[in-house]
Order: sequence, then structure tokens, then C-alpha cells
Amino acid sequence: MLRSGHMAKYNGILKLFCFATIFFSNGVLAADDLAKTRMSQLRSFQSCNKCDLRGADLRGAILHQSNLRESILIGADLRWVYFNGVNLRGANLSEVDLRYSWLNETDLRNANLSNADLDNAQFSGVNLSSAILKKAYASNGNLSESIFARANLSQIDLSGTNLAGADLRYAYLDSSILIKTDLSNAILMNAQMRKANLLGANLLNANLRMADLRGANLTEADLSTADLSHANMEGVIFCNTLTPWGEDNSGCRQ
Repeated sequence: MLRSGHMAKYNGILKLFCFATIFFSNGVLAADDLAKTRMSQLRSFQSCNKCDLRGADLRGAILHQSNLRESILIGADLRWVYFNGVNLRGANLSEVDLRYSWLNETDLRNANLSNADLDNAQFSGVNLSSAILKKAYASNGNLSESIFARANLSQIDLSGTNLAGADLRYAYLDSSILIKTDLSNAILMNAQMRKANLLGANLLNANLRMADLRGANLTEADLSTADLSHANMEGVIFCNTLTPWGEDNSGCRQ
């Protein structure tokens, strides 16, 4: 048995080890005993499973090959953070600030990013399969070719974002805002897109087979080369919409 003094020291070492998974180029660290302490070039021990980093200020950090699986980062400030090969599978990133961050080859499967701010974020080789991004704000970013299979993106704002070539099969996009979003060559097979706002969206060569588009707004969208086989188009708004059957103005208000 460890005495109370030794136990306190042991717990302190564990906390330091947990934070040492992160290598900072010019970051600020804030949590528990190290709250608000500025650290530079904290070397990574590569593993920090289930760490509690809620509310941490990690602006400008470089996270390289770190394992943060199932960690808690609720409300953390992750602006301008560079994620390279980071494992964030199952992590809780709800309400985090990821504006202007860069995520390269990052595993976000089953992660919770609800209400997160991803404005102007840059994704490359990111896997968000089965992730939750409900009510997230992700406008003007580059999420092209990312994987969102079976992800929950309901009520997300993706206005002006590049989702070209993204894999969104079986994704939930109900009531999502996709104004002027680039969805060219995207895979949207069996996606739920009820009441989605696709005003001016680019859906050239998109695969929408068996997608549920009931009540969606496709005003000024370009679907001229999209695959709409067996898609549910009930109540869709067509106005100045380019479709495989020509320009459709059937939903324009008189």
C-alpha cells in the first residue's frame, strides 16, 4: 500500500505523464495542477488514453502521432492546432474550438464533435465514421475526401465548405445547412438529407442513390450529372435547379 504522501506524488506523476503526450511548438496548457502554465517543447510519450483535458487551452499545439483515444476535450481551445496521425477515436470533443486547425491522417471514428466550431478547418485523410457532429459549425473549411460514413451531421452548418469526394454514405444530414457547399463526386448513397438546405450546392457527379431528400431545398443547385437512382425526392424544392432532366423550376414561387 502506498502512503498518502507517496500516493499524492504518484498521482501528480500520472497527470504530468498524461499531458506529456502533447508536443507544443508554441502552445498554452491549461488543466488541473498545470492550469494556465505555459509549456514549450513538451516531449511526447505518445499515449494518453481517456485523459481529462476539458477546457484546455492548446492553441497552436503540434500533436504528432499521439494517442488520445476516448479522451475528454469538452470545450477545449484547439485553434491553429496541427494534428498529424493522432488517434482521437471515441474522444469527446463537444463544443471545442477547432477553427483554422489542420487535421492530417487523424482517426475521429465515433468521436463526439457536437456543437464544435470547425470554421476554416483543413482535413486531409480524416476518418469520421459514426462520429457525431450534430449542430456543429463547419463553414468555409476543406473536408474533401474525408470519411463520414454513418456519421450524424444533422443540423450542421457546412456552408461554403469543400466536401468534394467525401464519403457520406448512410450519413444523417437532416436539416443540415449546405449552402454553396461543394459536394461534387461525393458519395451520398442512402444518406438521410430531409429538409437539408442545398441552395447553390455543387452536386456534380455525386452519388445520391437511394438518398432521402424529402423536403430538401435544391434551389440553384447543380445536380445535372448526379446519380439520383431510387432517391426519395418527395417535396423537394426545385428552382433554377440543374438536374439530369434539365433545368427544373417547378418549385419557384410565383
